[in-house]
Amino acid sequence: MRIKRLALLLPSVLLGACATVSVPSDVLRDITVSGGVISGQYPTFIDGEGVGELFDDSLQSKYLSKKKQAWVQFESPKTEVVRAYSLTSASDAPARDPVSWSLLASMDGDNWQVLHQVDQHRFDGRTQTKRFALENQQAFRFYRLDMQQNGKTPWGDEYLQLADISLYARTKLPLAGFSQSSQVIAPGQTIFLTSTSENQPSGYVWYTPGGQQRGSGEKIQVTYAQPGVYGVNLQTENAYGTDFIERPFAVKVLEPAKPWLGFKPPKVIINFEDSESEGAKRLMRLMPDLQGDINNVTHQLVKRLYKNFAQVPDFEQVEFQLKWMDTLAYRAGSDKKMVIAFSSKYITERLKDQADEQVRYELLGVLWHELVHGYQLMPKNRSYGGDPGVHAYIEGMADLVRIQAGFHKTRTPKPSDSWLGGYTNTGFFLSYLADTYEPDLAYKFNQSALTLDDWSFEKAIQSIIGKPIDSLWQEYQQSLAH
Repeated sequence: MRIKRLALLLPSVLLGACATVSVPSDVLRDITVSGGVISGQYPTFIDGEGVGELFDDSLQSKYLSKKKQAWVQFESPKTEVVRAYSLTSASDAPARDPVSWSLLASMDGDNWQVLHQVDQHRFDGRTQTKRFALENQQAFRFYRLDMQQNGKTPWGDEYLQLADISLYARTKLPLAGFSQSSQVIAPGQTIFLTSTSENQPSGYVWYTPGGQQRGSGEKIQVTYAQPGVYGVNLQTENAYGTDFIERPFAVKVLEPAKPWLGFKPPKVIINFEDSESEGAKRLMRLMPDLQGDINNVTHQLVKRLYKNFAQVPDFEQVEFQLKWMDTLAYRAGSDKKMVIAFSSKYITERLKDQADEQVRYELLGVLWHELVHGYQLMPKNRSYGGDPGVHAYIEGMADLVRIQAGFHKTRTPKPSDSWLGGYTNTGFFLSYLADTYEPDLAYKFNQSALTLDDWSFEKAIQSIIGKPIDSLWQEYQQSLAH
């Protein structure tokens, strides 16, 4: 999990494309996490990808604008002397990154002063944070980023996107932070927690629910008796005030002989934006315990992708949204809060002539597919939108797990020219490889996103099966002919 308000020591930081400015070492905090008014020239183009996502505590969420140029603004509750700022690229579609921008500041929101300008910048990777130092010594309340991308993208649009903006100002507060000796331990083992807090705190209060705590002050020891996931919080104090840091998934206590003992799925939130259509009413009737269905699928699918609960990505919640929309379903949200959206229009119009049993079966299959998207790994430095191999991996993996779970009977494999079709085309190919060569393919293919530095679909399959993908594809195509 990302903690935005950790202290930063900035003796020198890259400025613009080529210059370096030295500034005194300051303890800085991100003022955007302390509350303020967020606004934008184009606030929301797609739900879940609005201007607010630029100032949350997740690098996986993003802001998306339909326009190639847009400004976004943060109004602080009080004047602040911002000494640095950072921008984080989105997790996909690098052609939509901003390449030029200006950081502006104002006291009244009408009269603006340019603090920094950048032209023809390129992010080197996805969810990459670039930090820039400022020579600014003046306090302002309003900060605005006016940014622009480079023009038409490979997908024919001129969308602009960015994952995160942070604004850093000097502080004398005791910025809370801590390190830990490990994250995964066995029952009965001890973990050591050490404060890394800035500005010389005079007091420390540790919160370690579920653990037996020993010691106090800057360093403590904690022992946990039962398997599970445990949070650790630290409150610090000095003459200028207090600060607080919360890590809800700090410690994972794993019993090797019982690798899933202690696993709990995230909190489920049900949000029916459409509750009046025939499709919405039918879903509510066929899936009255939707929360239970989501938890049940979650418990099963994580065991196909991982070997123990300590490997599973951490989510605080899963929100299920039902909308009247053209898209059948999608996964959105951040690395903390997953969103799964279903189309009531699809249920109303496309499934109206199908029997109840078949409709529930189809909806559970879609739920399997979208929840896999939430929990599967993404290849390092790869983009879903710009790489056919990544698209095939993401969609094929979701359909592979759906097929292996038995929710594929409404679809059948068909001959094709390439394994890069994604969805059912790739999913049935992966299912063939799992049945023929490697029963644990889902786990190993998912892990390839972590283990292969220069990941590709072809390289990942060959590393698992030991045969080139061209020959495997030909075998699969021949199997369809019989």
